[in-house]
Amino acid sequence: MTYFSLALATIPVLVFLAAQDLKERMIYSFPVLFLAGAWAAHSVILYKDNPIFVITAWSATIALFTAYKISGMWGDGDSDMWLLFTGVILSTFELKNMLQFGFVVCILLVGVQGIALIAGLIEAAIKKRKLDRHSDIAVAPGFAMVLIMVILYGISREVSIL
Repeated sequence: MTYFSLALATIPVLVFLAAQDLKERMIYSFPVLFLAGAWAAHSVILYKDNPIFVITAWSATIALFTAYKISGMWGDGDSDMWLLFTGVILSTFELKNMLQFGFVVCILLVGVQGIALIAGLIEAAIKKRKLDRHSDIAVAPGFAMVLIMVILYGISREVSIL
């Protein structure tokens, strides 16, 4: 039931954040951080029998979050989305070790970046701008689409378990 509640709260926020990032190139961190904390708590409870794994996964996530913040590779809101990304992944998939976690994160992150690039190309075409390596691309739509798909997968798994 907790998964459904988190999903119900998260999907509309993701849609809003994706639209906001496309429109203004910024997202509001409060809902992201609040949801990331809720999903993180949910994931810690799910992995109570494997505390070393969940501590290691969250430690790696926080280390990357810090690197993203320091390097400025992504905007602050996009870095916050990274925390939500990990919480949803850990809460959705039954991962056993860091190799599985790393694989799932990398595959889904490719999807995030691919969708963000496609959105950037469409946006550049609409605004009749040239997209180059210095262009600003909204990353939140990529996170939003991938996370919504992951959450829908998680809901389908929850329903099939019942």
